[in-house]
Amino acid sequence: MPNREFLRKADERIPITRRWDVLPVALVKPVRDSAAWQGWRMEKIPTRKPLADRAFKNGDRFILDFGEELVGKLKLTLRSQRNFNDSPVRLRLLFAETPLEIAERNRRYTGTLSRAWIQDEIVTLDDMPQTYTLPRIYAMRYVFVEVIATPNRLVFEDIRFTARSAVRDLVPPLPHFSPEETELDRAAQRTLRNCMQGVLLDGPKRDRRLWLGDLRLEAQVNAVTFRRFDIIERSIYLLAAFPQENGGIPACVFDRPEPYDAKTFISDYAVLFPDLLWFHYEQTGNRELLKDLFPLAAKQFDLFRSFYRNGVAQQELPAWNFIDWCAELDRTTATQGCYLFGLRKLAKIARILKKFTTAKQLEQEALFLSTELKKQKFDPKKGLFVSGKKKQISCASQIWMILAEVVSGNDAKLLLEKMEHCKHIVKPVTPYLHHHLLEAYRISGEKEKMFRHLHLYWGTMIKKGMNVYPEVFVKENERLTPYGSDPRINSACHAWSCAPAYFLRIN
Repeated sequence: MPNREFLRKADERIPITRRWDVLPVALVKPVRDSAAWQGWRMEKIPTRKPLADRAFKNGDRFILDFGEELVGKLKLTLRSQRNFNDSPVRLRLLFAETPLEIAERNRRYTGTLSRAWIQDEIVTLDDMPQTYTLPRIYAMRYVFVEVIATPNRLVFEDIRFTARSAVRDLVPPLPHFSPEETELDRAAQRTLRNCMQGVLLDGPKRDRRLWLGDLRLEAQVNAVTFRRFDIIERSIYLLAAFPQENGGIPACVFDRPEPYDAKTFISDYAVLFPDLLWFHYEQTGNRELLKDLFPLAAKQFDLFRSFYRNGVAQQELPAWNFIDWCAELDRTTATQGCYLFGLRKLAKIARILKKFTTAKQLEQEALFLSTELKKQKFDPKKGLFVSGKKKQISCASQIWMILAEVVSGNDAKLLLEKMEHCKHIVKPVTPYLHHHLLEAYRISGEKEKMFRHLHLYWGTMIKKGMNVYPEVFVKENERLTPYGSDPRINSACHAWSCAPAYFLRIN
């Protein structure tokens, strides 16, 4: 049974949804371009007549560019050129975040997730003239329109998109931002804005859920931009309202049509829950929320503590260990770093709540684990941490050993330098892990390297034409997808990718 008190507190924090109309800025067509994201860009089509002054027959098609990615509903105002309608009007519509989705719209779908996530519709309208708002919410920048059938030529008097979010306006850039940093920041804010709906979503196109891992990073960006702590607290209480039978916090929940548990548990997300609580407390001073949720946060460590009593576990924890979408990644060391990182934050919360005996026990456990991790997982010959039976070397292991304070100061700087020069290291594939890499640079005092990496990784996305940041980005493999072999199913606007707005603003 869900925790009714937490659901009540979540309901008290439902954000007001803001809506605004956006008109298309151009008619466009997809053009192959090896320098553009996934090999496609949109090219503006010069036109002498406004769309409302043109009439379309069966088989005609066009593509509208709304200038930026938005989340909301499309509204069409249509009429027949001659007021004689002896049959319905039928349209094919496709809502796209990227040019690829339209350019390759007709190829066979090969993804492992439901094809229903692709945002295409057949709309049949019986009466003309008519103003019709499509019932579904879409995430899109581009809309492809094809007239499948019309009794006579069809006129689109008005097409507009009613955008929606808990926030509308982006926060102004700081005075010292360069033009490139301003673009990096705006894309990051837009990414977060689009995910701020009834809860903080992972992606507004797919899969429209509240995920604990994404929420941690969204909370950081929100704190330096929109500062909408109501939606953060609503999201936290919703997750906490659905503990599993063993006390584990769900990795994600749905909020529509009413909140319910997705029955998904991810070990590294669970042990990072105290970090989310601690960060929120630092921003708001909300001690009541800490008091409410400390027992649940502490329970996550009870689930795994037995794996560490005799030293560091040699295998991954018995649950889904995410860390990154990298298929070949051995997650053992990184997951243990997450456990230690979360443990340290839990100890801080215990002290704030004056649970001094508990805090001391947690601090002693953290010291023991830190010592054991350095002893058992650090390879002195390579100067790097290894993971798993094959002693894999990955960026993820180094990042989480730094974040967990197994190494710090000059040792952390040296570890990062070794990582950068290791030729056969397993690299990140998601902005989620790249976000944690930026944090590792930051706490190690490597601000210059942090900014360099931010500009290199996220800056490349901007140069390739993105105005929001995607779920997965590997420059050498732009069609990479964790879901089979069809990149159309990837989320091109994804919450865990909005790091620039945070790291450009913090000291």
